[in-house]
Amino acid sequence: MKKQPTILLTVLILILGLPSSAFASSDILYPTKLKSKKGSHSNQSVDVLAQLEQFDDENDWDTYIEFTPANKYVGIFTWRLPSNTNAADLTALSLHVNYLGPTKSEQRWTWHMQNFCTKKWVLVGDNENASDWLWTQMDFSIDEPSCYVRSNGKLKLRYNTKTNNSLSDLDYLALSYSTDETPPGNWWQPTPNTSWQWQLTEGIDTSFDVDMYDIDLFETPVAIIEQLHNEERIVICYFSAGSWENWRDDADDFPESVLGNTLDGWPDEKWLDIRELDILAPIMEARLDEAVNKNCDGVEPDNVDAYANDSGFPLTYQDQLNYNIWLANAAHERSLSIGLKNDLGQIADLIDYFDWALNEQCFQYNECELLLPFVQADKAVFGVEYRGSMASFCPQANAMDFDWLKKHLDLDAWRKSCR
Repeated sequence: MKKQPTILLTVLILILGLPSSAFASSDILYPTKLKSKKGSHSNQSVDVLAQLEQFDDENDWDTYIEFTPANKYVGIFTWRLPSNTNAADLTALSLHVNYLGPTKSEQRWTWHMQNFCTKKWVLVGDNENASDWLWTQMDFSIDEPSCYVRSNGKLKLRYNTKTNNSLSDLDYLALSYSTDETPPGNWWQPTPNTSWQWQLTEGIDTSFDVDMYDIDLFETPVAIIEQLHNEERIVICYFSAGSWENWRDDADDFPESVLGNTLDGWPDEKWLDIRELDILAPIMEARLDEAVNKNCDGVEPDNVDAYANDSGFPLTYQDQLNYNIWLANAAHERSLSIGLKNDLGQIADLIDYFDWALNEQCFQYNECELLLPFVQADKAVFGVEYRGSMASFCPQANAMDFDWLKKHLDLDAWRKSCR
């Protein structure tokens, strides 16, 4: 019978020397699957790795798994985060192992976790501190934990050696994770029937009696944001997260290698290679920090559907998902509200990460039903139409509990609201 989680927590605290406070709001995951891609492993069930039982030179064959290289060994372990746990809420992630085998000087065995934001395997640890053929407990912390959870909740670990000197054994393999205890409401999370104004041109008209203003991050003076706050308005700051704009102050920060095709209808913008997160992350983080410095309540990142456009790069659905989840997490780390702009095809995978949605022209293109999951989750859906009479779309927008406007395409101050 498997030990219960509370017992295992005690085992980790006492044996691994972890402070009890480290698990104040945490849980433990055990691998659900093991696949040897190079070499082989013994036929014990992966379930045996959920129990820490071997110490010193003990050798109970039924309680551990043995790994045998064939020139080298590569094995992939899979975990799954509980469905009621949001990857965006992870604040800590650690790997815990009980290892028996050679020391690193004789043969190196490594543990890599797959980072789904960068699409790379990241070294978590190796057998450097292992005793020679004595069971050794080791634990390794993992930075940016949310990036190691795929959209379907899976986590993957690679166990590997590049030589054929010796086999190794694992008696225990677990991931412990902690979640953010910050109560909901730490950032703005609007519900349906929230009035708003969207103006991205200069000279913001502050006279509209609405709950929220969506304005340009770069062009709007701090004084305007302060004025709107004094009038009890929420301020959302717009920037493009998926395109390079040649007129922005930070345009020179983007290397040529990440610039793709020109956006259709926007000759001064080019799509970004969102796979290059190592390059783009510092730039986007600086923009988010600027939103914090200007006291914005949230952000509206634009052009987050490059995978569905002619970007000039072979972007996949997963590439876009990784990037958008990273954006949402980065915003929430700064207590900024964040909206999902368009990107209708990924709502099912992104709704838990974004606080509201903003859409353009879904009535014109007959695709508004795709936005209903936001309303069903009690999250606001903001939107605009640039064409057609208000009588042609407002009744349906109101019936769907959307907050819809009629706007000019250049997004000046003019607006007409459906309700």
